[in-house]
Formats: sequence, structure tokens, C-alpha cells
Amino acid sequence: MGIRTIQQIITFAIVGGIATIIDFLFFNLVFWMTTLFIFSRIIGILISMVWNFLANRQITFKATEEDPKKQLFKYIIVYGIAMGANIFIGWIAFQILGPGQLNANIAAALGLIVSIPTTFFGLKLWAFKKKGKETDVFPNNRREKKRNRNI
Repeated sequence: MGIRTIQQIITFAIVGGIATIIDFLFFNLVFWMTTLFIFSRIIGILISMVWNFLANRQITFKATEEDPKKQLFKYIIVYGIAMGANIFIGWIAFQILGPGQLNANIAAALGLIVSIPTTFFGLKLWAFKKKGKETDVFPNNRREKKRNRNI
């Protein structure tokens, strides 16, 4: 992995940490009011998605020169897939752990952990990929491809 990818992972983790706080604040508020796990997860995730889009676009991937509408469309697809996995895993964990605020938070955290790699690579390699630039997570592969072309 290149230094740029490592820097992006660190920034992504910080942005994601803030998004997680936003997500869990709204999740807990809605769950406390309704005790509806899936509905509460959707509300928390949707609100945190706004922060995530803006921060990852501008800070993590510095992809502000591209059309934000196209990026938003791709972002929604990536997050839709990640959100589906997040809620599915969280719901299964919640069914196993049983009812209660603490168990709901543990289940939500498990779902979140599953969705993190999907989100990072989906954003880096597709949603916020810069036009005309090869986005290779493993830069050594690029050198090897170049060497093979010269043979």
C-alpha cells in the first residue's frame, strides 16, 4: 500500500469516527423513543451520511474538482450496499443478543464494522476516483504491470 492510501485510511478513520458519533447519537435517540431497531439504524446512518459525503469528498479523497452530482450518485450506491450489510449484520446480532439499549448498540457496532472496508474501497476506487488517474490501492502492482509491458 502506498503512503497516500495509508494517509487516506487514517483520515477516513477520523471522518468515520465523527460520523459514528453522529450515527449513534441519532440511533440512540430514535431507538429510545421507538425501540424499533431497523428504523433507528436507518435514521442514524442517513444523518451521518451527509457528514460522510462532505468530509470524505473534501478532506479524505480531495475530490472536489469532479462533478458533485455524479459523485453523490455513486456515493449513494456505495453507501446503500454498505448500509444494507450494516443493517443486516446488526439485525442478526440484535436477534441473537436480545432486546435492550446496550445489546442494540453492540449489534449496531458489529454491523458498522462489517461495512467499513466496503465503504472505503468503494469510495476510493469508484465514487471519488479522479478522472484520468489510475487509482491502485497496491502501487507495486502498477510497477509490475509497467515492467511486464516493457518485456
